Amino acid sequence: MNITIKLEELHRKMLSEIQDYAIILLDTEGTILTWNKGVEQIKGYKEGEIVGQNFRIFYLPEDRQAKLPEKLIELATREGTARHVGRRVRRDGTIFWGSIVITAIHDAEGNVVGFTKLTRELRDGEVE
Repeated sequence: MNITIKLEELHRKMLSEIQDYAIILLDTEGTILTWNKGVEQIKGYKEGEIVGQNFRIFYLPEDRQAKLPEKLIELATREGTARHVGRRVRRDGTIFWGSIVITAIHDAEGNVVGFTKLTRELRDGEVE
């Protein structure tokens, strides 16, 4: 077996199996391209329900109206990373505190070609 193929497969499986963190691959517009089990665990979405949706779905209406998701994408584009702690919405409408990191992904020429979004649910008493 080709070691490169084996490592790529293991890497993909590693990311998909993590449940304590929601790990999402976004395109440059914020559309969800890939998902891991943490998205289901933390946010309540199954893969078929969330892939193809825009990540704005995870934000409260007032945050969407204030264009917080777009501001975070813009910051990650400019700075390479955007961090935010705030309230997020689960599929069932319940709200939770989450810590997110959005990281820009670059091509060989340095152009932003997408983003990773990592979300961790903060429990009572937890400090980021």
